[in-house]
Amino acid sequence: MKHRTSIEFTPELWRQLCNTVPDRKKSNFITEAIKDKLARESTKAVILCGGEGTRMRPLTLSTPKPMLPLGYRPMIEHTMTYFKNQGIYNFVLAIGYLGEHIIKYFNDGSAHGMNVEYSTEHKALGTAGAVKNAEKFLHSPFLVVNGDVIFRTLNVKEALQFHKESNALVTIVTNKVNDAKRFGLVESDSTGKVTGFVEKPKYATSGWINAGLYIIEPDVLEMIKSGDKVSMEAEIFPKLVEQGKLFDYKYNGYWMDIGMPEDYEKAQRDFFTKK
Repeated sequence: MKHRTSIEFTPELWRQLCNTVPDRKKSNFITEAIKDKLARESTKAVILCGGEGTRMRPLTLSTPKPMLPLGYRPMIEHTMTYFKNQGIYNFVLAIGYLGEHIIKYFNDGSAHGMNVEYSTEHKALGTAGAVKNAEKFLHSPFLVVNGDVIFRTLNVKEALQFHKESNALVTIVTNKVNDAKRFGLVESDSTGKVTGFVEKPKYATSGWINAGLYIIEPDVLEMIKSGDKVSMEAEIFPKLVEQGKLFDYKYNGYWMDIGMPEDYEKAQRDFFTKK
């Protein structure tokens, strides 16, 4: 698929180019801006959408959870469109349960202005196993996002830049919540290096939780055994903590994990009230 790209300079950046950058360096300045844009457009996002969604039954008896409507479109399409609007056009959908519904809707993605490829699980592989199963599509740093989470104000470019500057193997996007009982907490130092995880607390505790979006270097794929059920969170992340190569990017905007029927109802209310 071909698409046209454009470079948009912010007013501050344009003034810098016109008034501060010497003429002999203007071409390099513009070239770097183009490289940055093209790098984002070549970045792939792996969306995990192979689970059975048992907690959402009976809605998921005949529809995969990521295809449940949120407003007027499937929830997964909201996520893909959000990333596309930030310059990411390439998606790998890790499908399994009722995956044919997803393929029928998106096909190759061209009708949606995207490029969509598919990685099919024939058995449950866990979060890391599903990513490993998509390895043939992944040759540069890539995103992994759960198919049932919604972001509204996340700046993907800033998250990618943080990941690069941190020299991380994996960066977890974290979100602050008032009650972490369902999720567990992510602990990190002042640089963003993750130092550990706290199991789901028994009482309401505020803090930073795993928001279900990761930026991953291809080298991490070597840590995952092919064909096995492997959890990114339980098996891979602790090893990266020991290596000092796991970081968190703190995001404090709108976020919704649609894991339970009450979450789905709230997401629908938020959509129709434009929250």
